[in-house]
Amino acid sequence: MSLHPVRGTWQLLLAAVAATGPIRALAQPTPPKVPFSNQACASISEADLTSLHIPSPVASKPDRAPATLQVDNVCSYTHGGTLEAQVGYQTKGDYDANSQGNRSTKRKTPSDLPGAFYDKQGGLWFTKNGYYVVVSGRSALREPVARIIVKRL
Repeated sequence: MSLHPVRGTWQLLLAAVAATGPIRALAQPTPPKVPFSNQACASISEADLTSLHIPSPVASKPDRAPATLQVDNVCSYTHGGTLEAQVGYQTKGDYDANSQGNRSTKRKTPSDLPGAFYDKQGGLWFTKNGYYVVVSGRSALREPVARIIVKRL
């Protein structure tokens, strides 16, 4: 099964629910903590996009994963219809679930990013100051984007 890097956690959880049968009471999950006044697209500035050598113009599109969240927790940065980078702020539960059950054994973890690991779909997860972040998109941009965000959190 191919999973969207940010939404993949929710797909895995829904598959688990479907496999275990009906749920009698479902507690509302704690929403993810999103920095920059709840604006995920403020994660990377115009100057950062230039320093990353992403061609102009870059469109930044906020989104919610899952769609029922009150605030946007995902931002996709595209150029000419191609996804360059995507930043998603997730919950500790999402981070823990991916760390324990979806961690890649094939990709080397960057040691300079706190709590970093790659998931099996190629997303780069890290945590800092109570934020749980996953960066996906072009593989060459994942670590540079994560390093930019770590400095700001």
